[in-house]
Amino acid sequence: MVEADFQSIFLNAAVPQKVVLIALLAAVPVVCLAVLLAVRDETKSRPWKRIISIVLIGGPMAGLLVGAMNSFHMAQTIQRLPFDVTAKQLAPGIMEVSTFVGLGASVGLVAGAALLTLKWMSDRK
Repeated sequence: MVEADFQSIFLNAAVPQKVVLIALLAAVPVVCLAVLLAVRDETKSRPWKRIISIVLIGGPMAGLLVGAMNSFHMAQTIQRLPFDVTAKQLAPGIMEVSTFVGLGASVGLVAGAALLTLKWMSDRK
């Protein structure tokens, strides 16, 4: 039986998917750093809020786009096979798709929470 975890998903992914995985994983620390820098100097927080807003839209969008393209290519491959595919054979591809969708959603949630926190902090002052 093939055991799949995030490491195996990353190792078996194609180069474009690896780039998106790295970008999505890097987006969370970038958002946290942007929040800290925005809080540190509120007069210069506008560029940091813009970065967080871009990540808020771009993270989920990238995750959904790559997940959809992976699903599309997986379906094309399944159609060409001369035999029926089992669930065990489909599982790694489904896990890769769900990883992209889940990471994109997580990045969006973190960025949304960051923007709400910055708004709440600026309203308090």
